[in-house]
Amino acid sequence: MTRNSLLLAALSVGLSAGAYAQGANNCGSAQPISGEGTFSTDTTSATQDGPGNCAQGFAPDVWFSWTAPATDDYDFSTCSFADYDTALAAYSGSCGSLSLITCNDDSGCANYRSTITISAMAGQSYLIQVGGWNGNVGVADLVIEESSSGGGGGGGCANPTSGPDVIVGEIPNISNYGAVGGIAGYSLGTTSCNTGDAELLWIASTNDHPVIGQNIYRLENGRFEQIGISWLKHGFTALQQGLCCTCNSSGTGTRLGVGCSDPYGSGLNGSQGGLGPRNQVNAYTGFFLYPYQAQGQGGNRAYKRIQVQNSDVNPALHPSAEYFGEAQYIAPDDAAAGNGTNNVSWCRLNRTGGTGSGGSFSLSIGGGTVREEPAIRAWEDNEPGVSIVEVNVAGEGQFVAGYNVIDNGDGTWNYEYAIFNNNSDLSGQSFSVPVGANVNVTNVGMSFPMYHSGEPYTNIAWSSNVSANAVTWETEAYAQNQNANALRWGTMYSFWFTADAAPEGKTATLGLFKPGGPGDQSLAVDGPADGSNPGAQISYFCPANINSTGQPSSFTITNVDLTARTMDMNVVSLPPNQFGIFVASQTSGFVPNLGGGFGNLCVVGNIGRFVGGGIFNSGPAGQVSAVADLDLMPTPTAFVQVMSGETWFLQWWHRDFILSATSNLSNAAEVQFP
Repeated sequence: MTRNSLLLAALSVGLSAGAYAQGANNCGSAQPISGEGTFSTDTTSATQDGPGNCAQGFAPDVWFSWTAPATDDYDFSTCSFADYDTALAAYSGSCGSLSLITCNDDSGCANYRSTITISAMAGQSYLIQVGGWNGNVGVADLVIEESSSGGGGGGGCANPTSGPDVIVGEIPNISNYGAVGGIAGYSLGTTSCNTGDAELLWIASTNDHPVIGQNIYRLENGRFEQIGISWLKHGFTALQQGLCCTCNSSGTGTRLGVGCSDPYGSGLNGSQGGLGPRNQVNAYTGFFLYPYQAQGQGGNRAYKRIQVQNSDVNPALHPSAEYFGEAQYIAPDDAAAGNGTNNVSWCRLNRTGGTGSGGSFSLSIGGGTVREEPAIRAWEDNEPGVSIVEVNVAGEGQFVAGYNVIDNGDGTWNYEYAIFNNNSDLSGQSFSVPVGANVNVTNVGMSFPMYHSGEPYTNIAWSSNVSANAVTWETEAYAQNQNANALRWGTMYSFWFTADAAPEGKTATLGLFKPGGPGDQSLAVDGPADGSNPGAQISYFCPANINSTGQPSSFTITNVDLTARTMDMNVVSLPPNQFGIFVASQTSGFVPNLGGGFGNLCVVGNIGRFVGGGIFNSGPAGQVSAVADLDLMPTPTAFVQVMSGETWFLQWWHRDFILSATSNLSNAAEVQFP
């Protein structure tokens, strides 16, 4: 059977109806479940019983009370099947006093499905909320399984990583110190956990102990920004407690035992004499100078602490804003063991009413700690449409980027980007997003946290430039100023602009700051499409599932030329050296897991395959480009001319080997010809 006939045969395959157990409609009567497995859910007859958290309204929901079979990290997901836009949340505590651990909407898999990870204690019960976004209801399979990633990099308590591995197990409290000159000081408490299989050094008065960074972020109107940054708390002794795992005490305060935790309250992390600067720390290697700059020195209310402008928290200026706290540990032996990318955790912060000293606004802990994830993931969890991309620099550190495109409904789109430098000492010097031809770009901007208290780095905004094919931001080069405002470790910079062209997949560029690295880094984002299409309207739907590269493929249509009767078809982020075909039809639909594959076919009806090469190979770069002849649009039996007023749907099918599947599909494109 040919590939084309396989596609045609798949059209007769639909979703099979099944019997779905609902779960409990009310939190107070949550259905007991335990262990790993697949648990069917149905929200079609449910009511809303819980908080909204990361999904708008968190539509009618059902509840489970899940008991952990072991002390480990567990994934909960609707990725395998859901016929609606799902959302998930996990809580500790009781229904009358819920404490959010984590929640997610539209992340971890395609088709608006959701996944969360929690670090669980054996025998402890957790409340799991299954709902939808903005009123969506339906049936879904809730799959619970031991996490393969250990919640972001660690192996979890039952499967520890090799070597010492320090994470932020909890952000328990926050201190509000008031403001001076319109700048408020805050500090976050942190409880560290060693989830590795070796003890972690914690030796005071040397450079063999952890340092602790703290940050504050704001989400508002789709934009995610870092608004506060602290100096670093230097650790001095380690207690041997058991927040995350069973503690195997080291018997000394100079080492954190395997599985053990150590609490540092917000008051301790805000103690000014024990705070040192960031510029003396290489986060990738974990090395730092000791003694450190300004050791033992105190100052005003905000000195060395997380500094936030009062205006950035003022409810009169930011009535709908949401806030998040983040903490990060850097330790030399953790870094040497290769465990430096899972040391960041975040939590929600609540802004409370009234003003304090100096016109400051109080913040309080508003939810459970999401372990082993930087706060940029909160953007994805709390804002529909956000996508996250990891950029791992070869041999040196990690960046985590996010992007979101907002349709303004007037022929323009807001393009929002953020890049968090997790632990790269090389740092970032520039960021460039390609744009199509004849695109009007306006409202170009950026934001970043302000260095303070004697850090040597400048706070000069990056310059921006709009060219015929890109929007670029950059700071001074390393050769010009070693203390330029580069995107350094533990910080996140945000970038944005407005364009009069709809989004398509683009390859953005992150330029590195310090010499000696591997060069510019590429990252897949959405950017403005070519605005020169003479009357053709292009849009995209049916988001792709991830493939064996760990990313979804991105299919785009460009350069529609009705005079030359051609258009360009492009697909990137493919598994290398795999065969595939472009297909087209004048009907769209949804066939999940086509032919037992991992992709969803959204081009249905009279499907045809393009000529001009027929079967393509993605090559070592994992990408394919082809020119379509608009006088030879394919159908199952013949090739036809595109006629005025027609709408065609196109997609890419390809060989892939992921899970038990052997094929996959890209997103789909809709082209409306004038």
